[in-house]
Amino acid sequence: MKKIIGLSLAALLIIGIIGGATFAYFSDTESSTNNTLTAGILDLHIDGGDTPPAVTTFNVSGVAPGDSGSGTSTLTNVVGGIDGELDIATSAVTNTGAVSGTSEYADDSGDLGGVAEIAMYLDIDQSGGVTAGDIGLQSDGTTYDPTGGLAYDVIDNYASESWDEVLTTMAAGDNDDFIVLWDVDGPTAGNNIQGDSVSFDITFTLEQAVVD
Repeated sequence: MKKIIGLSLAALLIIGIIGGATFAYFSDTESSTNNTLTAGILDLHIDGGDTPPAVTTFNVSGVAPGDSGSGTSTLTNVVGGIDGELDIATSAVTNTGAVSGTSEYADDSGDLGGVAEIAMYLDIDQSGGVTAGDIGLQSDGTTYDPTGGLAYDVIDNYASESWDEVLTTMAAGDNDDFIVLWDVDGPTAGNNIQGDSVSFDITFTLEQAVVD
C-alpha cells in the first residue's frame, strides 16, 4: 500500500513539473521612432520681400489738379506656409502745409488730403484691372464689388480705418495685388493745395485661417 501511495505521489510531481513548464508563444516587435511636432510658418511678404524694411505703394510729387495715377504692391503668403486670412488697416492721415516762402499760397493748413481722392482694391487674379472676384475697400471700413465702378473718396476719409473681416484667404504660395488709384480732383482743387502734401501708412496682417 505504501508503495502504491509513493508511486502516486511521484506521478503527481512529474505532472506538476510538466504543467509548470514555460512555452515560447509567437510575438513580433515594431517601433515608432522620431515622433516630431514642427510648427508651420505664417509669413506675409510684400513686393517679394519680408518687412521691415517697409515698402511704398505710391510716392508721387509735383501733382496738379486733373492729375491721376496708381500704385501696386504684391502680397504673398510664402510657399510652404499656413493658409492665412488677410486684414488691412490704414494709419492716421498726415497733412502738411507748404513750406513758408515757397509760394504766396503757402500756409500751415495742409489741404491736399481733403481734395485728393483714392480708391483701393485687391486684385485677386492679378489681372491689372477690375474683374469679378476682386475686392474693393470703402473708406468706411466696408467692402464692395468694384466691377460696378470704383468708389473714390478723399484721402482724409480713409484715416485710421480697418477692414478686419475676412477679406480673402491666402493659401500657401498665393499672390494678390493691392492697388491704390489716386486723382487730384480738378473742380474742387484750388491754389490752396500748392506745395501741400498728404501721407498715410497701410498695414497688412495675415492671420491663421480658422477651419470650422
